[in-house]
Amino acid sequence: MLKTFYIQLLALIAILCYPINLSADDYSLAPSTGRKVYVPIHAKSAKGLLSITNYGRVTVKNFNYKLSHNGVVILEQKHIMKEALPRMGVATVEIDVPPHSQLSETELQVEITKVNGELNRATIPYANLPRATVTKVPRRRVVVEEYTGMWCKYCPRGIAVMENLEKNYPEDFIGIAIHISDPLKCTDYAWNASNIRNFPTLQMNRSRDLSSFIATNEFEEEKSMGADMDVDVSAQWDKQKTNITVTPRVTFRVSPKDGSYALAYVLTEDGMSKPTWSQNNIYSGDKSVLGISEEMNKFVNSPLVIKGLHNNFSAIAAKGVYTPAIEDYVKTPIEIDKVQSFKHVFDIAHNSLLQDKTKLKVCVLLINLSTKKIENAAKCIITDGSATGISAVEEGQNTVIELERYTLEGRRIHNPQKGINIVRYSDGSVRREIVTH
Repeated sequence: MLKTFYIQLLALIAILCYPINLSADDYSLAPSTGRKVYVPIHAKSAKGLLSITNYGRVTVKNFNYKLSHNGVVILEQKHIMKEALPRMGVATVEIDVPPHSQLSETELQVEITKVNGELNRATIPYANLPRATVTKVPRRRVVVEEYTGMWCKYCPRGIAVMENLEKNYPEDFIGIAIHISDPLKCTDYAWNASNIRNFPTLQMNRSRDLSSFIATNEFEEEKSMGADMDVDVSAQWDKQKTNITVTPRVTFRVSPKDGSYALAYVLTEDGMSKPTWSQNNIYSGDKSVLGISEEMNKFVNSPLVIKGLHNNFSAIAAKGVYTPAIEDYVKTPIEIDKVQSFKHVFDIAHNSLLQDKTKLKVCVLLINLSTKKIENAAKCIITDGSATGISAVEEGQNTVIELERYTLEGRRIHNPQKGINIVRYSDGSVRREIVTH
């Protein structure tokens, strides 16, 4: 009898305590260490990316957070979720991050204090958030080096990924197709290519391989990591159009902690094709990959052997992609906001791969020599060295027919865009033009 009483008493206590425990577990939102956020020193704030996980039982609609530096709270704010976060859900959110009072790299602490207006009960409600206060936020561009071959029946996957990234991210994607053992083989990439065992191999910034049929998520993750430096480039023909003078500029916005850096140069050509070239294609008629992307659909709807395929991003010449030259090393000590300029000349007078000079692009890669990764990059088309310079564009001014128009980054546009445009005309000239309206 006494035993039954105690069992009933314990059951009653459990029932009474259950709502209290449930309430304590309802609101549990934990942050993870955030990615470095670059904040202009004269801005009110910038958006930082923070990963959060909902360990509570209640769907998260909003949360309050505070940012601290050296124990001092610098910001308290409420964040409204764009989409409610269910139990065990993970999301990446943008939070406001104010600048430091001076150019610097600092470690902030972000703490989630409330969830849906209730006290956050997460065991670890805080995380670190690296912050770089800069004069200008560097623009990160992402390089994908595709090792491919016309003989490779699986390589249409890589071609489709490259074309899809170019379509979705024309200003920030830099594609380089390195052909192996086919008519477009680039000997300047031989050392890198010798390490490749599987085809296609697509390396993003030499830090991760792309193994799927689409890579937009990976691209956005890589781009969101930011960069410590800006890289820009311009290129110009000589009068005979046999030499291309490439002028890159590197400007660090944050002092690098360690490591050394150097530039590599790649000359690519789009639209390369010959009637005798054949691309093998195992995806012909493969409905399992139909609908993944428009670019992949093209191969599903093509034969097993494709004649006349246009090869874009094809590397036809390079320098320093395996071992950069001493003259292309970034000079040390590196000073913040100081521009370092370089120069390289591509002599293409006897380049056996070249087909169409008007479809060339110059790519410049900034390589971290310690990690071997590409930290940032830039691309451009080549302007006509015989042009009289930059001139304003007025309707009816040109006496020749305009064939193609590009931004400075090499993205093709179909109408004049305010700023500097690169225009190719029917007489073979390529000119910079300022569009003022």
